[in-house]
Amino acid sequence: MKKLYRVFWWFLYTAGAVIVQQAVPGVDALMPGFLLALQENRPRQTAVLFLVFTLVQEGAGSLGFGTAMLSYAGAALLFRMSHGFFVEDNIVFISMLSACLGLYHGLLIRLMCAIQSIPVDFEQLLRESLIQTLAIPLIWVPAYLSRPKNAPAAQ
Repeated sequence: MKKLYRVFWWFLYTAGAVIVQQAVPGVDALMPGFLLALQENRPRQTAVLFLVFTLVQEGAGSLGFGTAMLSYAGAALLFRMSHGFFVEDNIVFISMLSACLGLYHGLLIRLMCAIQSIPVDFEQLLRESLIQTLAIPLIWVPAYLSRPKNAPAAQ
């Protein structure tokens, strides 16, 4: 029953995140869910969400294939490198991580645009990076509070 609840919760989260992304262009509303999946330490669940979120983002974006994959892989790397220093289910940790991810978002988009010879509006890119930095904790908190509070399952 808990597994069915988790699947249903992730389905609702993904649908809600896609709606948020449509309403607020430039925001990756799936990223807080991916961070939540990393915190739950369920490798199979995280791998499936990585695949699903990457496909959703690649299908919705206008850049060449690989940007979303690099974004989520970078988030996982930043999370793994820093979670040993902080309590990972703490809003302060998530806020610091979101600042790093906002910067990473700007650098990654700039790089991918340069590779594809797409002109970049730096002001818009800066605005998107700041919105992403602010959006991660704002989305993560209700998502974290709505998840079931049980021990991570070994997979």
